[in-house]
Amino acid sequence: MNPYFINGPAAISFSGGRTSAYMLYKIIEAHDGKLPDDLKITFANTGKEMIQTLDFVQACGDNWNVDIVWLECFARPGGEDENKYVYDTVVVDRETASTRGEPFESLIEARQYLPNPVARFCTQELKVLRIRDWMKAQFGHTDWLNIIGIRADEQRRVAKMRKDGRNVMPIADAGETVQDVFEFWQQQNFDLELPNNGGITDWGNCDLCFLKGFKKKLSIVKARPDLADWWSDMETRIGKEQKAGTFRSDQPPYADMKIMATSQGQLFDFDDETIPCYCGD
Repeated sequence: MNPYFINGPAAISFSGGRTSAYMLYKIIEAHDGKLPDDLKITFANTGKEMIQTLDFVQACGDNWNVDIVWLECFARPGGEDENKYVYDTVVVDRETASTRGEPFESLIEARQYLPNPVARFCTQELKVLRIRDWMKAQFGHTDWLNIIGIRADEQRRVAKMRKDGRNVMPIADAGETVQDVFEFWQQQNFDLELPNNGGITDWGNCDLCFLKGFKKKLSIVKARPDLADWWSDMETRIGKEQKAGTFRSDQPPYADMKIMATSQGQLFDFDDETIPCYCGD
């Protein structure tokens, strides 16, 4: 059976990267070019995605004639008779999508705490749960599949995601790897206009996500020093309220990264492991 033929209801979680776009194309192809009404394509925008990612999401919808639902989360502290935090899920489009981190910033301001490798609440609140809320509003229940773009060469991520029985990973099920994704985009008339590092987009998802390795982040800051400012601002603001005002204790603050990236050499060596995230490529 074709692993890309999906029996709904299901949410096709489109991260905005080449791998998940490849998955989307193969699903559309498996359904003879037209998705059934119970297959929904969702893109959760944190406001920290690169502009090129937003343009790519739009291009995929336009070129493949499918409706991609753009979602954003805006959080605030709860009032009387409300939950501790209130999350509003908003449907936007390419023209109205946040580009300066507004959804992510609202989450940090509401919680007065920075997400970190141990407490990755940003992914859960800005993406996973907002897709859940929107899907529940469409179908009136939560009995639906979550279709995620993870490849066969990402076995650790595959094993982790399979623990939730509702997650389906058709690329992995098809045994396809980063090479298959790379060859596919070599043949298309449009592409994600971000650097392709051996099939991996270092600039993908949140531009300077704290889960990315230090050297990877530093290389991005060297090319775009301005990208560090938002992250540094969040650390400065929250640092006034809490003892650990950084996204990662095992890496320098973003303000220091900007200094290091614009100076000669690197004084210290830090753990360069990139931590896998739900977002995908």
